[in-house]
Amino acid sequence: MEFSKSFYESILNGMLDLVRVIDIDGVVVFCNTKMKEEFGDQTGKKCYELFCKDSRCEDCIATRSVRENTRFMKYAHYKDKIYYVISSPVYGQNGKAVGTVEVFRDITEQRKIEERLRRQNEILRRDLEFAKRLQQSLLPVIPRIEGYRITYTYKPCERLGGDFLDVISIDDKIVFYVADVAGHGLLASMVTIFVKQSIIKNAHTYINSSAQEIMKGVLLDFIEMNFPSEIYITIVLGILEKQSGKVTMISAGHVTEPILVKANKKVKMFSMRGQPIASIDLEQGFEMKETILEKNDKLIFYSDGLIESKNKQGEMYGKKRLIKRILSIKNINTELLIRDVRNFVSDIDDDIAVLMIEKI
Repeated sequence: MEFSKSFYESILNGMLDLVRVIDIDGVVVFCNTKMKEEFGDQTGKKCYELFCKDSRCEDCIATRSVRENTRFMKYAHYKDKIYYVISSPVYGQNGKAVGTVEVFRDITEQRKIEERLRRQNEILRRDLEFAKRLQQSLLPVIPRIEGYRITYTYKPCERLGGDFLDVISIDDKIVFYVADVAGHGLLASMVTIFVKQSIIKNAHTYINSSAQEIMKGVLLDFIEMNFPSEIYITIVLGILEKQSGKVTMISAGHVTEPILVKANKKVKMFSMRGQPIASIDLEQGFEMKETILEKNDKLIFYSDGLIESKNKQGEMYGKKRLIKRILSIKNINTELLIRDVRNFVSDIDDDIAVLMIEKI
């Protein structure tokens, strides 16, 4: 079946893109309707005249398309518009390229949208970087406490994390905790700021009452803030009495159990019931446990990212491996624990917070 020239022209004229056909000498031999509407009829003119030039462009894609027998693309600017231009070879009856067909697509609005997105992303990047610095600035500077060594390590899996920890010295007591906000990123990191401020306030208010009163105060603060219902926090909190070494612990839905490693290498884990800090008071209360730190004892609080990190085979780091490493690594500290996790897993995909108190 053969088709006439007018048949092909009708197809090109029906296109929404701008189309022109250029012969091997660079002369425009055809413009479709959309091309004429945009630029006027260019038929009989040199292809480069459209862009107010007196010779072919150095990177003329029409010439390259004919010479290399393939399609080429470039961006062209005309007045205040940007076009994406595709030049493809046109073949004669002998199979040789006799010219090119060029398709112009107006991408001006697309470029404007891309530029707006680029600017917005840059603003977001700066905001995230600021939020990261802000969150890091809120991490504790460990107070020097005679008779105790406190270390911690905090590793967010993204720029910003949902885990957090703090150490607060109040008179003859030390309040310390590890918290885990559901999720990662900006929202979770902003909630950690709430956690810090709420615990500081309630710890100072109820330090001489009980750990339960502190946690209840944090829960009420959270409810008053009216956070989205999908946001919740788990916390494991301890109060250390410096003189006696007594530690009172309490959990708000925190799934990881504090680990006590005695000087004689015996290990005890503390399981505590308690509701998470959420938008509804489930009236489940918060269970407390107590222990006494003696010389060379270590008490470790941590988030679930530490034990739930997986290797390439899908095996979790786990509590057993954690305890084994605590017992086997000489002069263990939180940084050495994190390093061991990194050596085990293929990629850490959750935030990790670890806090250790050792009586020396």
